[in-house]
Amino acid sequence: MRCSRRSALIEEVGAHELRQLTEGLPGNGKWSYMTRLLQRSRRTRERGAAAVEFAIVLPVLVLLLVGIFEYGLLFREKLTIASAAASSARTGATMGTRDEADLAILQAVEVGLYDQVNTSVLIKVDIFKADPNTGAKVASNTYTFDGTLGTCKWIPCPDPSLGGTTQYGIPSGWGKPDVRDTTLDPGGSGLDVLGVEIFYHHTALTNMIPGVDRNMSERALVRLEPDAFGHV
Repeated sequence: MRCSRRSALIEEVGAHELRQLTEGLPGNGKWSYMTRLLQRSRRTRERGAAAVEFAIVLPVLVLLLVGIFEYGLLFREKLTIASAAASSARTGATMGTRDEADLAILQAVEVGLYDQVNTSVLIKVDIFKADPNTGAKVASNTYTFDGTLGTCKWIPCPDPSLGGTTQYGIPSGWGKPDVRDTTLDPGGSGLDVLGVEIFYHHTALTNMIPGVDRNMSERALVRLEPDAFGHV
């Protein structure tokens, strides 16, 4: 048994080096020194193996943490914009056929987006008539956001107070708000379904995770409120 352990030690450090290290030591001391040297060599190998394992695991761990961070920001932005679409659609439902309805919807979008109202995030907004059964777009007014403009940052600006001819969207598929149906028929039908879809761009912070940096959209649908007392 002792011979086999000594043979293994000789293979680890070399016979010549062992003779130099143990020269002059008595028999027991020589074996004790060789045992300590073997244990030290084993600990060195274990530390080296641990360092290699850590170097393999570290990139995966960093990628996982970055992915959690990136997708957390993406879902936060998604929820914020979905909430802005819902609140602006409700605004449009109460505005009905008023000339300033589209302007009020776009202003509600800006309020709902808070600090994300900038050209790098917000692309455009569709205000559309939706099919009451499928939710598909039937006709829409499209407004492009431009943060470099003055008070009204939308192209075109649907503000009737500016005077002249007010343009409602480019393209203007749904046209002026007064064409929207706010009459509640006896059977419960007749009210248009208004939709608001916000198109935006999410910018990744690290570009380490594929699919995070992309264009997205959020929409909300709501039925117009009946104008039971006529146009105000």
